[in-house]
Amino acid sequence: MNKLGLSKGVIIGIVVAVIVIIAAVVAVVYLYKPSTPPTTTSQNVTTTTPPPQNSTSTQVTAPGFTIPMSYFTPQNVYNSSFAQMFCSKVGNVTITVWNTYSVSENQAFNASLASFEQLYPCIHVEVTYGVGIATSNFISAAKAGQAPIVYRDSSDDAGKLFAAGLLLNLSEYLLPSVFEQYLPTAAQNFYLSTSSAHGYYGLPDNINYIVMFYNKQYITSPPNTTDQLINTCLQVNSTYHVWCIAYGIGSEWGYRFAAWFAGFGGQIFGPNNMPQLNSSAMANALEFWYNLTYGLHINAPDMNPSLEGQLFTSNETAIIFDGPWDLGTYFKALGCNLGAAPLPVVSQTGLHASPLIGSTGWVIASPQASGATPQQLEAALVFILYMTGPQADLNLWNYAHDIPANVQAYNQAVSQLEAGQLTPSCLNGIMEGIFAQAQYGQKFPNIPAMAYYWQAFHQYATAYFANQTTAQAAAQGMEQYMLQQIAQSGG
Repeated sequence: MNKLGLSKGVIIGIVVAVIVIIAAVVAVVYLYKPSTPPTTTSQNVTTTTPPPQNSTSTQVTAPGFTIPMSYFTPQNVYNSSFAQMFCSKVGNVTITVWNTYSVSENQAFNASLASFEQLYPCIHVEVTYGVGIATSNFISAAKAGQAPIVYRDSSDDAGKLFAAGLLLNLSEYLLPSVFEQYLPTAAQNFYLSTSSAHGYYGLPDNINYIVMFYNKQYITSPPNTTDQLINTCLQVNSTYHVWCIAYGIGSEWGYRFAAWFAGFGGQIFGPNNMPQLNSSAMANALEFWYNLTYGLHINAPDMNPSLEGQLFTSNETAIIFDGPWDLGTYFKALGCNLGAAPLPVVSQTGLHASPLIGSTGWVIASPQASGATPQQLEAALVFILYMTGPQADLNLWNYAHDIPANVQAYNQAVSQLEAGQLTPSCLNGIMEGIFAQAQYGQKFPNIPAMAYYWQAFHQYATAYFANQTTAQAAAQGMEQYMLQQIAQSGG
């Protein structure tokens, strides 16, 4: 923020900017405070507040463990005395880890891993990099008893694995106070209560959602509504002869599209957690993006996520919808020409396009899935507590600008942003735009049936954008697919 000008106009501009920062930060804090569920303008998802857990003694030790469960806390795992005690009692142990971070996030992970292995020389970490989130690889490995001991996954996919009995129930190994070290929304993203599974199954390392990244070379003021988006994009196309938007709806699996579905008035689940995709909101949202792609020619057709990123980083498109996890890549390419802003209001409805607010984090495979010994499970608990602790989460913020899930790290990140301490200084404005999106989000549906949404959307959206069906028939097909899968699973 420029602090040198003293003219009336500049002073007013400074005041307005400060108000925007405060409003964005307050919105995020409000969104994650314990007593209030996440604010949403369009999603009505049934959530369950985790009940208090019973603990008759803080010295309870899990079967086969040598360390009392009360010792496993984020504070202890960073303490050298605890590390020495752990290594003397547990001895040398190897854990396998599947890593799903992006390139910039891996810089943070590697820095944290180096400090972890220095503090815990008795724990050898075998890391497999570049593993995809929500793939069938983990399930296949788990069924063979060869799953990695530790896996980084999205909260919804991990919930599916937990419901299937493939993940450790952390509520049986960690005290309730441990889960209070994380933002409530992030912690509850990794909590499930069903007839087959009940408890926390992971520790979050970030809060994530998509925003609108834009190239200031083409767009100086981000559009606030979809009507403004269209007008801005038509001007970009005619003036600069580049695609305005790179968004391959027909190639994605509905994660980003959920924001537009909400903006047109839809919700993935309704009463009793039954799917509600067969609606005019879904048809209208599909038709809107079809028109932007093939009618107005302002959205590049036939895009996959890799091509989208290539267009944006090579200055061949002005707008991309993505999350903070790729900020490092975009900033490296565009520098201070990069901007970030909330998704626009849908002009037809007056509702904000509201992205899913979820989390990623670390989970531990059940012993049956990985073959882990009690000593390996103890080492795995230490590892995930460390990787979601304040310093590791701050590494993610400093290297990749992920929004921390750890409360201590989150508060430090907010303090840096309020003080304009990010360098280079233009990063402060970018992060203000990212934080501002939190005012307009929807809670990630953390229910097993959410696992069927992805394939349902991908199959029928792809068919619609390939002119193989109508928008109405695609919406109907999505819902029927989900209902069939729910019925087959006995849900």
